[in-house]
Amino acid sequence: MSVLLPLSIREQDAELRLDWPNFRTVLFEPGRERVIWRGEVRPGINHYTIEIEYSIERVIMGPKVRVVSPSLTRLPGNPEGSLPHVYDRDTDPYLCLFDPRAREWTGWMSISKKIVPWTLDWLVCYEGWLLTGVWHGGGRHVTNEIGMSFDLEGSR
Repeated sequence: MSVLLPLSIREQDAELRLDWPNFRTVLFEPGRERVIWRGEVRPGINHYTIEIEYSIERVIMGPKVRVVSPSLTRLPGNPEGSLPHVYDRDTDPYLCLFDPRAREWTGWMSISKKIVPWTLDWLVCYEGWLLTGVWHGGGRHVTNEIGMSFDLEGSR
């Protein structure tokens, strides 16, 4: 491991499989520096199969995490949106786990020790949101007007 370079795909893969043995590598392209892992988690009430996609191109933006099953439930008409804290809500949603503006993620961090626990936290908040209609996870909602950025309500 180099302190000058982000963790390599091989390092991320080895650490994730060591820390989370129920995850398996479903795609590994070392030449393209790309990997996809899939695993089952149970952070609260339900079991979920999640998929984590990471490549060297995502060192800054962070891995894409999707819930493969069960499908995420939408609450049309909810004031926080039909499915809050996701990107690409209407097509292929992936989870909003951190605020890129706050630089909460860097490629020098461990997916196993940051992204997976943040995913578990997101899923607990999601289950609470389904029950109450209120997102208690904090953060800023993704907005379409500014793409991958966030609204600034929380920073006023």
